[in-house]
Amino acid sequence: MPGDVNRRVRLSGAVMAHPRRMEAAARLAGGVLDVVTDPDPGGRPSAFRTSLLAWSSIPGDSTHHFLLHDDMVLSGTFFQRAERAARALPDAALALFAFWNSRNGAAVRQGALAGARWVAGAGEYTPVAALLLPKDVAEGYVEWAAGRGDTWPDDVLMGRYLRQAGVPVFVAVPSLAEHEDLASLVDNDFQGVRRSPCFFTDDPLAGVGEGVVLDDLPVIPFFKRGVAQCAVRVPGSRGWRDLRCEDYLAGLGIDAGALVARAGAGAHGELWLTAYTMGVVHGGRGLGDARVVDEALATMGPGGLCHELSGRELGRLSAELHEVARVGLEAGLAARPVDRPQPAVAPPSPVPLIVAVSGAETFVREHLAHALADRGLRLAAGDSGAPVVHVCALGWSPDADPEEELRLARAAFAGGRGGVLLSSVDVYPQRKWVDEDTPVSPAATPLSRALLEVEAAAPGAVVLRLGEPYGPGMPQRGPVADLVLRSSLNRPAPVSGRPVQLVHVQDVAGAVLAALERGVAGRVYNVASRKRLRMGELVEAVSRAVRPMDVETSDEPPGPLVNVERAGVELGWRAGVTLDYGLHTFAQWLAYESDRPQEG
Repeated sequence: MPGDVNRRVRLSGAVMAHPRRMEAAARLAGGVLDVVTDPDPGGRPSAFRTSLLAWSSIPGDSTHHFLLHDDMVLSGTFFQRAERAARALPDAALALFAFWNSRNGAAVRQGALAGARWVAGAGEYTPVAALLLPKDVAEGYVEWAAGRGDTWPDDVLMGRYLRQAGVPVFVAVPSLAEHEDLASLVDNDFQGVRRSPCFFTDDPLAGVGEGVVLDDLPVIPFFKRGVAQCAVRVPGSRGWRDLRCEDYLAGLGIDAGALVARAGAGAHGELWLTAYTMGVVHGGRGLGDARVVDEALATMGPGGLCHELSGRELGRLSAELHEVARVGLEAGLAARPVDRPQPAVAPPSPVPLIVAVSGAETFVREHLAHALADRGLRLAAGDSGAPVVHVCALGWSPDADPEEELRLARAAFAGGRGGVLLSSVDVYPQRKWVDEDTPVSPAATPLSRALLEVEAAAPGAVVLRLGEPYGPGMPQRGPVADLVLRSSLNRPAPVSGRPVQLVHVQDVAGAVLAALERGVAGRVYNVASRKRLRMGELVEAVSRAVRPMDVETSDEPPGPLVNVERAGVELGWRAGVTLDYGLHTFAQWLAYESDRPQEG
């Protein structure tokens, strides 16, 4: 919270530079700031070693120190605002810049709507391209980070350290610095044009004190990789979950598809939906400075498409994207009060209002419970008499014990109780095209026999046989997790494994709702992607969704291709999560949440 503005503050700063960028670094330093150069310029591309050296070289009389990357441009009031902010928020890490397609960038837009000077950092990496730290925090980071340079990038490491140390992070509104379009020296050009969500050379909020902070946002809508998304704080925790805006709105009783269709946003429907959700989240509060809000809206579309469009293409579309975002925000702000965030309303009949989610503690069960609650269902205890959704871990969790899984299934569906059983497509051992009516050979594998026993224990349930589940929270083992982790850490390695038919955990929730509404007890439905991915194809998908990587693969013979037509025809279920979005959300969870202690 805002501190004593009369507190003694002495700022120092430095510019991080590679020798090839010395001219730009000297220009940015302006004879006032120190320049710290890469101690191993011929080594593996990394900003970490330079940053560690810079954070280790703070003048003795400084109370706060900031680092700038050599490809930044400063606002005209950079130094004045930085000093005033250090006085107002003396114990916090202050991000003076954020990228326009990040959660932190989206939080800046929410701050602009609210008229704030600073906004609490979102649950992701800490932006380090222009970062100010109290001296003792910087010293603590140097000690903590030593020896971690070959793990995560420096912005992820900074975020993890500040979380563990309990140091609050605030992001500037507007940004105090802007990123130039120079070639990346640490192999980040695959991310496309990277700019601020809101930057001015002057200060439109000159009359607003640095102590005006928007803290503890529960929902942050953001547009990234062409998808309307929300970062939602987990109740009772400091952690975050990602879900699509349409799912968040569904939990409020709002039909996002119908809204987008009526809006006529065309190819930019996801951008319109993100802006609409921003307006809904902001609610009926007043708006901040019009100029700041307008600039924040102008960067939403380009930021969400910068991964696939060039700077020239973004420039050509900028006015069109700006107008779509403006119209979407106005629609969200004008939404009836009943449509604004409130306790979730009931889903349409005949889906039950209350369900019990049971099964061993696995990431599928945990995510499924969250996703069903997001969509308006109330969760009850297993003995409540409500329809049960039971998750069997056999087939995708190597820790699952067949006898225990059978006992849990019998208990869940005792007395012919109805509901939904989530099983596994690994019930099919044949290497061919298979569907729900394909007989399983008496000589089937022990796993197949165990899965069939579990299914037989639930005669009154609809059975959903899942492909390989993946997504945030999944165990960090297996081909999908291994590839995403190696790609995130920029570590190429040989990988081999069987082909897979994936299903994202958000799509599992959609299938469960469809089964509760339309499924027939005792009927089996396969729930997986239509396409079976060989390892080479999975490598290419991970390289596009996370980070380019070089991997030599050797595929095993193909497994069964599972037919998913029945789920489409009888349940109306179709996978809604794209592979790119699914892999990217898992990579984000690995980087931002996998180190976070589980909090009650």
